[in-house]
Amino acid sequence: MKITFVVPTLSLTGGIRVLFIYTELLQKRGQKIFIVSTPRRQATLIQQLRSLLGGRGWQSAPKKEQSHFDKVDVESRVLETYRPITDKDIPDADIIMATWWETAEWVAKLSPSKGTKVYFLQHYEAFDCVPKGRVETTGLLPMHKIAVPLWSADIARNQYANLSVSLVPPTVDTKQFYDPQARARQPRGKQLVPTVGMYYNTTTPGKGCDIAQKAFSIAAENIPNFRLVAFGSRNTPDPNFLPDGTEYNKAPSQNQVKEFYSKWEA
Repeated sequence: MKITFVVPTLSLTGGIRVLFIYTELLQKRGQKIFIVSTPRRQATLIQQLRSLLGGRGWQSAPKKEQSHFDKVDVESRVLETYRPITDKDIPDADIIMATWWETAEWVAKLSPSKGTKVYFLQHYEAFDCVPKGRVETTGLLPMHKIAVPLWSADIARNQYANLSVSLVPPTVDTKQFYDPQARARQPRGKQLVPTVGMYYNTTTPGKGCDIAQKAFSIAAENIPNFRLVAFGSRNTPDPNFLPDGTEYNKAPSQNQVKEFYSKWEA
């Protein structure tokens, strides 16, 4: 079977990691996967002016990002610029899967020869930074929906009256994320310094970083020496965005991420 994934931009985000895992598993089962994506959108003139006025300078053209797909042998194409994907960009296939509301708009316009159209839902994507009306419209498109979280499947069924929904929840990769002490049958103690960890990202809506920081600040008022450890996949954020004394780790490797989670758990 030939399957095409239409992806906005390849990166190290969790959503791309899920698609990477599915690609590996499907290819092991003999399916042929093709990935088509766009480079990151360049800043508009208005965005450049806002950046200059805000003291952040002129934004250079986005560089090619690292991606989870760098680790898998799969046929892929990255378009020359950020634009809608058309028939000429992709081969004929059995299934073509949209992975974001904007890609759903593109896939809806493709020829039937490009495959049965599927919409992969990892979130309810009506964020404040996107045109909500267009996002809502994609929920009504005549595509079979594959939802990762249960609440996303419920929205597709209840809000859009779409009964063509499959729930496919992800699992934890126990080869990467595990408790070394538990495997060694050793008791696990608590850290001497009370510590909480979080993934930090101010550029992607819905991550809840503001809520996590507020919760930490409230807890820190009652817990002496309470410590916050954070990591992210982008540039180190402005120190004003994180509490004083936060340990911030920029773009850690996947092995380091495992160590962070193991360290934070009690």
